[in-house]
Amino acid sequence: MNWKKGIAVALSAISIMAMVAGCGSNTATNDQKKIGVIQLVEHPSLDAANKGFVDGLASKGYKDGENIKLDQQNAQADQSNLNSIAQRFVSDKKDLVLAIATPSAQTMANASHDIPIMGTAITDYVTAKLVQSNEHPGGNVSGTSDMTPVEKEVDLIIA
Repeated sequence: MNWKKGIAVALSAISIMAMVAGCGSNTATNDQKKIGVIQLVEHPSLDAANKGFVDGLASKGYKDGENIKLDQQNAQADQSNLNSIAQRFVSDKKDLVLAIATPSAQTMANASHDIPIMGTAITDYVTAKLVQSNEHPGGNVSGTSDMTPVEKEVDLIIA
């Protein structure tokens, strides 16, 4: 994972913790916040996003089994698995969900309009019909984009 993505993941984790701190009373044992992670498929970049999220939480003092309860699920590129995971997260009343990759975020967003959903490994939230605008998402979905600076890349290629 390059340094820009690492920073984006770390900033997402910080934003997520701010959201978790403000969540309602859907808590696990000992007042642990329940956080679900729904990942489309095993892939080095998606796995790195997941690890960056967990590491970012830990760097801010949030550790699985202590003050949060992480439920990490991988759909193995199967849409029916995504649907099942999303429905379980809704039934379990997760306090927050990290959706890794566009299909995961779309499935989770269709399953819940109440649970805060943070996304990563998503290029354009508007095109994916996850938010009203990238600048002002509205609703319960937000996150980081993996959109590259296309104009700068073209300038570099031409130079």
